[in-house]
Amino acid sequence: LDELQAELSFSLGLGQLHVDINAKRDTLPQVIALLGKLLRAPNLPADALEEARQQALAALEEQRKEPGALLANTLLRYTSPYPKGDARYVPTFEETQADWRALDIAKVREFHQRFFSAAHAQFAAVGDFDAPQVRATMADAFQGWTTDLPFERLPNPWHELKPWHVQLHTPDKQNAVMSVMLPLPINDQHPDYPALMLANHMFGAGGNSRLWNRIREKEGLSYNVYSAIAWNAWEPHSFWEAEAIFAPQNRAKVEQAFQEELKRALTEGFTAAEFASGRQGLLSFRQLSRAQDGRLAGAWVQFLRLDRSFLEVERIDRALEQLSLAQVNDALRKYLKPEQMVFGFAGDFKEAK
Repeated sequence: LDELQAELSFSLGLGQLHVDINAKRDTLPQVIALLGKLLRAPNLPADALEEARQQALAALEEQRKEPGALLANTLLRYTSPYPKGDARYVPTFEETQADWRALDIAKVREFHQRFFSAAHAQFAAVGDFDAPQVRATMADAFQGWTTDLPFERLPNPWHELKPWHVQLHTPDKQNAVMSVMLPLPINDQHPDYPALMLANHMFGAGGNSRLWNRIREKEGLSYNVYSAIAWNAWEPHSFWEAEAIFAPQNRAKVEQAFQEELKRALTEGFTAAEFASGRQGLLSFRQLSRAQDGRLAGAWVQFLRLDRSFLEVERIDRALEQLSLAQVNDALRKYLKPEQMVFGFAGDFKEAK
């Protein structure tokens, strides 16, 4: 890779392997050929597993003491309805450590042999490259690499979630974390998608958002604070999330400020000035993301899976431009229900000892 002046990175999701390639025009075909060999016939030596095992166990031991990681695991387990043995099950840190200890190289090789193939793969390239040459190299690298196993995407259907409030004590940690979660019965194809996306941008995602201005800028209570929506592209089951990182002694003030800003947004709504600035900011952010080759390639791969194109992006941009302030305020009130939210706190809270 150094000789080719290229980079390869791998990430694994639920039932999906994602590979990012960064290469020059002249070296891209060679990198694709190399990737084909890596994926189809990996060496998978036993000593590499031992190295990976020790790294993973050490990282898990650290994570289980960190407020953010501990709280994230706790809330993910609470929001997941799936039993142990289901691929969607969220294990505890202890269970993940036990899995790593029990893993042997034979299981790794068997998994690769059974599940890995290019039968349902998507590929996208963006930038300066020789398209016919890349197509030919892709065919040479992956042609005939199939499996008899049918592919089926693991669904994530809507399920009702009861409100919850949890506080975890993590001794001797300088930072504390607040996380708020709320499931939404909506996906990115719903008519309310543009309005709710813009409402969240103004409340907690944009650089001039309500949460940032109040909790970070005005009162200086947190190092970072934001809200976001994890949009589901398939089922009507997305998640609204908010998070703040702060000194443990500020816990009560952070929660109070968050609750007050949420209540103010729901009762008073956003102003016309916030609406105009927020919409322009969101449209500019979306436009900027389309100027980055890596983001474009990733979007194309997702669109291939969803049978969409960038006409969908254009449609959403036009919908954002045509929104009214009333529609945005209505969307926020329709979906953000404080009484249904899950609140989690983790840190060295003295009163919790």
